[in-house]
Amino acid sequence: FWFSDTDARTNFSLKVEDNITGEDGLCIIVFCVVTIPESVSDPIRTTWFKGDPQNLSVEVSNFKRNIGFPQNEKECSFSLNHLVQGKSDGEYRLKLEWGEGNVYIFPQTVNITVKELTQKPTINVPLLTAGEKAEISCKVPGDCLLPLADIVWTGIRPNNTRLGARGVPGRSEHSSIMTFYPKPEHHNTELTCTVTLQGRIRTESTVILKVRHSPVILNSSRCFVWGDELSCMCVSSGVPSPQISWPVLKDSTKHSSAVSVEENISISNISIPGFSKVSATVECVSENLIGTTKMEIQVHNHAEKQNPKK
Repeated sequence: FWFSDTDARTNFSLKVEDNITGEDGLCIIVFCVVTIPESVSDPIRTTWFKGDPQNLSVEVSNFKRNIGFPQNEKECSFSLNHLVQGKSDGEYRLKLEWGEGNVYIFPQTVNITVKELTQKPTINVPLLTAGEKAEISCKVPGDCLLPLADIVWTGIRPNNTRLGARGVPGRSEHSSIMTFYPKPEHHNTELTCTVTLQGRIRTESTVILKVRHSPVILNSSRCFVWGDELSCMCVSSGVPSPQISWPVLKDSTKHSSAVSVEENISISNISIPGFSKVSATVECVSENLIGTTKMEIQVHNHAEKQNPKK
């Protein structure tokens, strides 16, 4: 809520938000415009403070935007960095100083309330593909100009990390950027970014990585010949879930097949009755958007099927 008040005696006018809430360890920016009467000439010093005007306990840093104002208006915005709950809270007032010892203190106050930190780091994960370089960023909560923040990654050992910052004057994004080369085994791995503010306030975020990778046909795949019937199972893992095909089915007019998929593992079972082709292996082909792989599965011969006892 913005209030605008004019002192009828002096024609000073102040436009500012009167109640602002911040979070412990972060920062806030209070935007403010003061109207100056013609009788007051530059240079004019603006100071926000908390406490006794004659014995200031806290003076606040001014903040300027790169925007123009009418000739009789002056920016009086200020920022509070590294908020501390129970210490940064309170009522702040604006003091103007000009000429030979001229001082004006506005009666209006801006009430600052600092609550516990609830914001968490923001982790940005690109599309991950096994073997391809990836950069994952963790942004410090808030938009302080110079945050007192330590950032630690856990869950994956990165190849390297670097700090990054970008933004407009007064508001910026500070982050840690980790570089690594994902592997198939990183799929479904938890990656955590922990940010410690001012050496005392800890907040963290966790993401589960999804790593795309080419199919891998597992050694649990197998083929058996029972009498004259061929039974094969091909098990393949990949992200996204792979599709499985059997070139041997092209030569078969009668066969049965079944496919199941669970947690990026595809299982294909086929059965070909009257199978008379002599072959030591049967080829399984597995493919997804990332790639294709093949395996020659060894065929094991077993005795003829026994008829069930009557």
